Amino acid sequence: MLTSFGERQQQLLGLLLENKSGMTMEELARALGVSKPAVHQHLTVLERDGYVTRRALVKTGGRPSQVYALSDRGIHLFPKHYAWFSRLLLEQLLEQMGSEAVEKLLYRLGRETAASLRERLQGKEGAERIREVVRIMQEFGYQARVVETETGLPEISAKNCVYHDLAKVHREVCALDLGLLDGLLKGTVVQKTCMVRGGGDCRFCLQRQKEENRSILRGQNPRQ
Repeated sequence: MLTSFGERQQQLLGLLLENKSGMTMEELARALGVSKPAVHQHLTVLERDGYVTRRALVKTGGRPSQVYALSDRGIHLFPKHYAWFSRLLLEQLLEQMGSEAVEKLLYRLGRETAASLRERLQGKEGAERIREVVRIMQEFGYQARVVETETGLPEISAKNCVYHDLAKVHREVCALDLGLLDGLLKGTVVQKTCMVRGGGDCRFCLQRQKEENRSILRGQNPRQ
């Protein structure tokens, strides 16, 4: 994600990553070999966008100096290996529990996540509730939107999968999505298409499904 920043801003962010306690403007200017006004200009933009935060003033022999450090958002700009860790963890669960049990576990985790968001949906029904669910999905990283259909029943389309590589190898992961949306939308969700199964998107139909059609994974039913 650092490629969206200019070279000097990338260098500045890298310095702050290496110095977790923060650096003063003077220290940054010296390390970068540029003027303090130039550093100030970069810091102003990065602070405005939430990548850099200010810390307590420190005494440097003269007047107290402001210390700048990476915010949590700034730290998340740098590469992480969540997918690798998640795959290791999931494979251990599959080995110890089996596919069906893992599906049920992930479905339950999705429902529990939905329960933690219950306050956001209080008093919202129908189209208003669906719009709020889409906003929640977007906050989780899904490129989600509401799609109107000829039947009059709205559908939710997600153009990306937030764990796409993991789901391609272990389709049990899709039960997490179904559990989340079932919990948010009161158990009225059927998954019509899935990107890891060749669909153009992950499409969720909002209607009361028949018991025999509930499963999205190899004829199994993670709701049970």
